[in-house]
Amino acid sequence: MDREGDRGDCAEELKRCRIERELDREHISQLEKLLNHDPDTGLLQRHILTRRMNNLIQEGKTPFAFGILRLDKNYQRIRHTRDRMKVLLYVTTTRLKPIVGEDNLYQSDRSDEFLFVLPGIEEEREVERIINTMISKVAEPHNPPASDLTFGCNVGVALYPRHASSLDELEMNAEIALGIYEEKSWNGFIYSPEIGHTHYANQTLECLLRKCILNNFEGFHVAYQPIVDGDKNVIACEALMRWDAPGTGAVSPGKFIPLAENSGLIIYLGKWILYKALRQIKKWREEYNSRIQVSVNLSPSQLEQRDFVDTILTALDVLKVPGEALHLELTERAVMENPGDITEKLKKLQKRGIEIMLDDFGTGYSSLSALNNFPINTLKIAKEFVDVLPGNRDGLEMIRVIMSISRTFSFTALAEGIETQEQFDILIEEGCQYIQGYITSPPLGATEFEDRFLY
Repeated sequence: MDREGDRGDCAEELKRCRIERELDREHISQLEKLLNHDPDTGLLQRHILTRRMNNLIQEGKTPFAFGILRLDKNYQRIRHTRDRMKVLLYVTTTRLKPIVGEDNLYQSDRSDEFLFVLPGIEEEREVERIINTMISKVAEPHNPPASDLTFGCNVGVALYPRHASSLDELEMNAEIALGIYEEKSWNGFIYSPEIGHTHYANQTLECLLRKCILNNFEGFHVAYQPIVDGDKNVIACEALMRWDAPGTGAVSPGKFIPLAENSGLIIYLGKWILYKALRQIKKWREEYNSRIQVSVNLSPSQLEQRDFVDTILTALDVLKVPGEALHLELTERAVMENPGDITEKLKKLQKRGIEIMLDDFGTGYSSLSALNNFPINTLKIAKEFVDVLPGNRDGLEMIRVIMSISRTFSFTALAEGIETQEQFDILIEEGCQYIQGYITSPPLGATEFEDRFLY
C-alpha cells in the first residue's frame, strides 16, 4: 500500500514538473516573441535581420538585395490618434508581405520604416520590378474611415556582393540610396558608385554651407529680377538668393537650396533673405519715392514653423515696411501638403496687406475647389508653359486655361521666364497682367538694379 501511495505521489510530482516546464516554455516563447517581434506590425525586428544577413555573408554563396522602405512626410502629417497611425501601419504591412514574402519583411527601429531582404536576386531589373510594386501598393488609397488619407514611400536598395563586402557597408549604401531618392536628386533607388559620389559631394557642400551661414552668411548676396506690366514699367522685383562659396565659386541655387531644405538650414537662409530684401525695398521706396514691391520665396519648411507668421510680421514692424510692399511666393506642393494649417497662416499675413503668390502654377496638384479656398492673390505661370511659345498650340491652350482660372477667381496673373518679344506679346494679348524674364533683365545686384530701373 505504501508503495502504491509513493508511486501516486511520484506521478503527481512528475505531472506538476511537466506542467511547470510547459509553463516555462510558454513563458520563454512569449518573451522571445516580445523581444523579436514588433508589437504594432507583428514583424520580426532589425536584430533578427542583421543576424540573418551576417549568416548569408559568411556563407558567401547567395547574393541578395537589402532594402529600406520609409513612409513619406504625408504619413508623419497624420494628425489624428496614435491608434489610427497604428492601423495604417498594420495595413501597410499586410500590403507589403505578399510582394517580398512574409519571411523577408522586417520592422526597422523607426516606426515609419520597413526593412527587407531579397535572397538570390542580383539582377537590378528584377529588384526594380519588386520595388515599384511595393511603392504602388503603399500609395493605394485606404478604406473608410481612412479614405481621406494617402501617403507614399521612399526606398533605398544595395546589392551584396556587388555594392558592398560587409554588412556595415551594405546598410550604409542602402541608406545613401534612400537619402538621394528622398531628395529627388537621382532617378532611382538602387545604389551605384555615381550615387555614392553624389552623396559625398553633397555632404561636403552641406558642411561648407553650414560653415558659411555660421560665418555671418559668408558669400551670400541677393539678386533682384524686375517684374513689369504690359508697358514694361517696373512695378516689382523678385529677390533671389545667390551664393559664391569660398574656394568653390558660384553654386547654383538648384544645388544649394535643396541641400539647405533637406538639412534644415533653409530656415536661417529664409530669414536672412527676408530681412535683406525688406531693407533694400525700404531704401528704394524712401530714396526714390517709389511704390516698388518685392517678392520673396518661401520653402515648405518655413511654412511649417510655428513662428512663421510672427517672423514675417516682426520683420515688417522692426524695419517699418508696409505689408503691401511684400509678396510671398510659395509652390502648389508646399500648400497642398498641409492646406488647413497653411491657409490660416496666410490669411493672417494677408490682413497686413501682404500678397500671396502661387509659384509655378500648372505643374502641381491644385484643384479648383482648393484654389477657391486658398488665400491667393497671384498665379505665377510656370516657365515650362512659356518656353514652348510661340508655335505650340498645346502650350498656348494651357496659357488660356490658366488665364481663364485667374479671371474666374479674380487672381492676378504673372508669367515668368519670358525671353522674346513674341512671348511677351502673346501673354499680354491673352490677359496676363505682369511679366518677368530675361526680356526685361536677368537678376541683378542691388546697385545695378537701382542704376537701371530706379534713377
